[in-house]
Amino acid sequence: MKRVLVTEDMHPRGYEVLEAAPDIEVIRIKDIEPATLKDAVRDVDGILVRSAKLTADILEAAENLKVVARHGVGCDSIDVAHLSARGIPVAIAAGANSRSVAEHTLGLMLAAARELPLLDNVVKSGRWADRNNYRAKDLMGAKVLIVGFGRIGRLVAPLCKAFGMETVVADIVLDETLASEMGCRGVEDFRPELADADFVTLHVPLDETTRHLVGEAELAAMKSGSILINCARGGIVDDNALLAALVRGHIRGAGLDVMADEPPAADHPLIGRTDVVMTPHNGAGAMSAAIAMAEMSAVNIIDAFAGNLREDCTFNLDALRANDMEKKSA
Repeated sequence: MKRVLVTEDMHPRGYEVLEAAPDIEVIRIKDIEPATLKDAVRDVDGILVRSAKLTADILEAAENLKVVARHGVGCDSIDVAHLSARGIPVAIAAGANSRSVAEHTLGLMLAAARELPLLDNVVKSGRWADRNNYRAKDLMGAKVLIVGFGRIGRLVAPLCKAFGMETVVADIVLDETLASEMGCRGVEDFRPELADADFVTLHVPLDETTRHLVGEAELAAMKSGSILINCARGGIVDDNALLAALVRGHIRGAGLDVMADEPPAADHPLIGRTDVVMTPHNGAGAMSAAIAMAEMSAVNIIDAFAGNLREDCTFNLDALRANDMEKKSA
């Protein structure tokens, strides 16, 4: 019997998949404080995690661990290096939430460009006559720069094209053929494109190479009156630099589903700004995505136990392969 710890609640479909397996015992906990997690991981074979932080200190206590499955795709809250060194795969729900996040991206783009939260307040506060004080920014005919042409970026691109936007995609490992087939111009370096982009939307993972990828220099290089959208990870944008760019009026606004620290402090300066539209890291919040992520996370656990984890769902595949090569050459 293999024991699987589910750190936080998920859609019932995930539990159904796990509990249908004849040799799996599901364990749930009430909180994700470090002390609770460290005690809970002892003697478990698998961990299915949403947002709980799995540090090396916590993971070291899991001596029987065989797989960590992420309920999503971002792994910045997991010490992947520690797991890779132990030969333990980190599974992700590849593609399960991509459509939901892509649609959320367009939602934030529209909300920021058309100032929808402000207009909603105009009506609800009885200030109908103020409607002429607001002027929307059109998507049609505007240029959008999509930074990151992976699973989500590739879904955002056709949505932008459907709105009649000139679409540029940027990725350090660019699939030029796919970009061309989608009617997009592809580049490897996004920075030279900032000066002409009306919208910049981020779709890259957070790691040490992308932390503060958009900082003071990048924001200063952005087109005056442009809008920044971030549905990826908060740490990719330097919050202080973004605030400064907004305060001086260089960029028109921002649409943020993520923050560097979540939840942000109540007095965080970005929260009170009317030129920032914010959502609580809920881009993957569509019901279809919740079901798909729960199911795929559970399937990944079962597949890993059987030695059949899909390569496209193995976040640390390259590191695991490198470890195998080192062992064979030793």
